[in-house]
Amino acid sequence: MFEKMKADLMFHRLLKRPDIAKAYKMVGPEDSWYDTITTVHNSLAQIRQLPHEDVQIQSDDGLKLQAVYYPNSSDKTVIWVHGYTSHAERESAFPGLFYRSLGFNVLIPYLRAHGPSEGKYIALGALECADIMRWVDFINQRIPDGEIVIHGLSMGGGIVLDLATKDMKNVKCLVSDAPSTDVEGIFKYSAMHIFKKGHEKVFAFAKMRFASEFGAETAKFDRIANISDAKYPLLLSAGSNEQMDDILLRLQRRSPMPTTVVILPGCNHGNGMYKQTEMYQTAIKAFLEKNVRGSYV
Repeated sequence: MFEKMKADLMFHRLLKRPDIAKAYKMVGPEDSWYDTITTVHNSLAQIRQLPHEDVQIQSDDGLKLQAVYYPNSSDKTVIWVHGYTSHAERESAFPGLFYRSLGFNVLIPYLRAHGPSEGKYIALGALECADIMRWVDFINQRIPDGEIVIHGLSMGGGIVLDLATKDMKNVKCLVSDAPSTDVEGIFKYSAMHIFKKGHEKVFAFAKMRFASEFGAETAKFDRIANISDAKYPLLLSAGSNEQMDDILLRLQRRSPMPTTVVILPGCNHGNGMYKQTEMYQTAIKAFLEKNVRGSYV
């Protein structure tokens, strides 16, 4: 009984709606992330000066989901899939400006339970994958003969790996930065480190709660195994300090589609685009050159 209560507590703690005002909060010059966070805030101010509109769709389970759309008089669109508890616009502003410089429209959805989008719980991809597919439909309604790239970071990168196995009209390729690859592992790790004693039962109850809440077993989201059904070219990246080399190479070996791996030297989780900007952007442009109409290099 106590293990079930602990599992429910852990589930709520991990997946409750976050306060995104805390995401990318400004830090002092002494902080190691100062330069990155400064660039985040400056990029947000810059992209918000561009023409944009707030747009909305409805999820399969009836939630109102919000996004910000930056049109660029183009038939090419990038959809940015943000990370766990992130502020979508802040996270995507810097890469969004980069994609706009390449001629892309930019769509920045707030995932369910984030910001202005409805939802009580983050589903770690169990429901968000279908939500992003609805955003693909939204873009296809506006640009029926366009081309779409989907780019995700962290949890968003994991959702991109889920999307890799889906049939999506006009989607040409996918970019996954530092992807989460094992939803079940998140609960196992959390149970061990939060509760220690009796964590096995807590873990078992948490998995049951996940399946009950979202209609899918955690084991279903083994993205390394599932990537063998990929339908799109992939670009995978991570910072060298994350020690994800082996995971990304395993994904590359298992994918039946052309898959590029980029390891960004000296970078941590999510800051490669800021610390190794030229290397990061050069890799993306070369990838787009192969998979999307237009010249990028």
